[in-house]
Amino acid sequence: MILLIDANNLLARSFYGRQPFYDSKGRPIHAVSGIVNWVLKFHHAHKPKMIIACWDSVGLTFRHQLYPAYKANRKPKPTELLDQIPRAKKALGNLKISQVAVSGFEADDIIGTLAAKSNDLVRIVTGDRDMFQLINRNVMVDYLRARKASQQLTLLQHEEAYGIDPGQWVDFKALVGDTSDNISGVPGIGEKTVWPLLKQGLTLKDLLVYPDVLPAKAAKRLTEFKDQALLSWKLAKIDCSVPVEMPSASMLDIQSQLSRTTLRVLGLDSRIA
Repeated sequence: MILLIDANNLLARSFYGRQPFYDSKGRPIHAVSGIVNWVLKFHHAHKPKMIIACWDSVGLTFRHQLYPAYKANRKPKPTELLDQIPRAKKALGNLKISQVAVSGFEADDIIGTLAAKSNDLVRIVTGDRDMFQLINRNVMVDYLRARKASQQLTLLQHEEAYGIDPGQWVDFKALVGDTSDNISGVPGIGEKTVWPLLKQGLTLKDLLVYPDVLPAKAAKRLTEFKDQALLSWKLAKIDCSVPVEMPSASMLDIQSQLSRTTLRVLGLDSRIA
């Protein structure tokens, strides 16, 4: 089994969800400690043959080329969070954890590509529901939730929980939109309208061909905003053809002096075997 880590997501969750603490130089490291702790926790629970931390690229992505306003509504990340990204990469490197970033792509796309390339069972660790579209017979998601236990989603568990095909999350986002990513969707079409149709197996493509299955106002809106819906679909779809190769297998190291020192600095002494 291969463990794919949505690194930026876990780092941000740790930054906002943990009490700040600092290293000997007064630099915040609570987010670094959090992501390393998550990685060690999932390694202990599942004993993967390889762990790969996937990072967003710095700067604009191909989605910005499609839609310059992509994620434009987000507030700038705090300096205290940004400063912990290189420290997190260094800490994970000290533990011999493989890390991947590709210019022009988000971690989602790298994870999707590596999952598609893998011949092994893949477990994705993320707090981002966008990853649900990647679930299949060989790919599962551990969905991290605030103040709740993580939700394990195999293909069967996803079907039982949501009643739709994983790929239909792209159709959902194309129709309803996503304010966090500044994806418009179709104005006036909401979750209550879309969800029953998705559960019947319908997709955006189906609704564009047969808009009459929608309420009259929603059908008119979809016809009017067809191009916007199709663009939203492209923005929501994870690209599983990123130019990246599967990293060479490497074993997690928590025995060396460097790794032990790293864990102590991060307040993770209990993780030292």
